[in-house]
Amino acid sequence: MPAFLLQLWNTPHVVLTLATVMWAGHTIAARVSVNEISPMLLMELRWIMCLLVLIVFCRKQIVLQIPAVKKRFGWVFMMGAFGMAGFTVFFILAAQYTTAVNLGITQGSIPAFVMIIGLVVLRTKVSFLQICGLSLSLGGVVLLVSGGSISVLKTVQFNIGDLLMLVACLCYAGYTVGLSRRIVMSPLVMLAFFSAAAVVTLTICTALEYAQGNLVIPGVKGWLLVIYCTIFPSLLAQVLFMRGVELAGSNRAGLYVNLVPVFAALFAVMILGEVMHFYHILSLAFVLGGIYMAERGKKALLQ
Repeated sequence: MPAFLLQLWNTPHVVLTLATVMWAGHTIAARVSVNEISPMLLMELRWIMCLLVLIVFCRKQIVLQIPAVKKRFGWVFMMGAFGMAGFTVFFILAAQYTTAVNLGITQGSIPAFVMIIGLVVLRTKVSFLQICGLSLSLGGVVLLVSGGSISVLKTVQFNIGDLLMLVACLCYAGYTVGLSRRIVMSPLVMLAFFSAAAVVTLTICTALEYAQGNLVIPGVKGWLLVIYCTIFPSLLAQVLFMRGVELAGSNRAGLYVNLVPVFAALFAVMILGEVMHFYHILSLAFVLGGIYMAERGKKALLQ
């Protein structure tokens, strides 16, 4: 690996930010995919293709790690089937019952769940500065999804969709914390096993989608979206995020998830032609400021 790539690979800020950029790009792809391919089928195909790519390039390492995976099969299955796939499934279900504002605000709870789960399960220490950073970052997400309008927040009412979204956030927060107990193996090989577990969950979901008559078979555009989602948000982003958790820990890595709605808004302006407002810029400042404070808080704990 070239020296500059190795340096990037060993820098948590870089790998975590790149992961969130790719996940934000998936948000745009999901919008473009409407009427091109059904949601569950898109998710299943992306993980199947991701798994196939990993088998082609890492088959020898995968075979060698099977004994280690058997010893922790429950952990591997939970991480893939309920962590990676679970978030997607519950997010899609929640979108049927609640508003985009509620979805965005609730998604901002992921870093908080990561800190709480880490505190309860792993006994991870949390500094006052980290809590302040989390609050500031969450405030930036709220500002973004509310469109800078206090009146929007006053009218928020929680329903079954919001509860489903909380379950989705818990799934991904649990996945983030779970990465701290990872098996010692290459991120690519680990992703292969997670992908296999995710395919199991999403096959069931796609079967239900078909039974309900909602299955949409992809055309050329739909398959291009599948390929994009396979390479970037599924393969590269997951590997980068695993590396980020390995370098920075679950608390610090989880905070970067708040960058996803910010980057998604910026991409919507650049790619979909939506209008950029002042609150977008202010939101980005809040989120980045919160990450900086949390980073300082983590360093203070280590001193």
